[in-house]
Amino acid sequence: MTTRTKMVIALVVVVGVIGMLVRTAVTHASTYYVTVNEFFQESPAAQHDPTTISGEIIGSSVQWNPETSMLKFDVQDKSGGKTLPVVYHGAKPDDFTDNWPVIVTGQMQSDGSFLASKLLIKCPSKYEAANQTGNSAR
Repeated sequence: MTTRTKMVIALVVVVGVIGMLVRTAVTHASTYYVTVNEFFQESPAAQHDPTTISGEIIGSSVQWNPETSMLKFDVQDKSGGKTLPVVYHGAKPDDFTDNWPVIVTGQMQSDGSFLASKLLIKCPSKYEAANQTGNSAR
């Protein structure tokens, strides 16, 4: 085998490895989630796969036990529909209030609850600046 052939083979291998690394990084870095209603439209078998779900917290359902660090709450789509009971073991986020958007990652359990391994509170649109009227500073 000539030196040139060896270099071409080595280059192809390096490019292939780099391509696989980029593909793996992009796949794991991208976050895809379904809504609560979309989750319930999936087949029952698919509902038991690890899933990321987006919805809104139903404030009246929130139960926090600081001794066991267990947080239970229901999530629902903004438009309504079915509710998903969620169980999360970990610290309760500070801004955990009614109707705030949340993203949970986890798996459906046999008891019908969703065991979340990750919990992310999204910034609600309540933080958008209101139209300001009045005198401007000079």
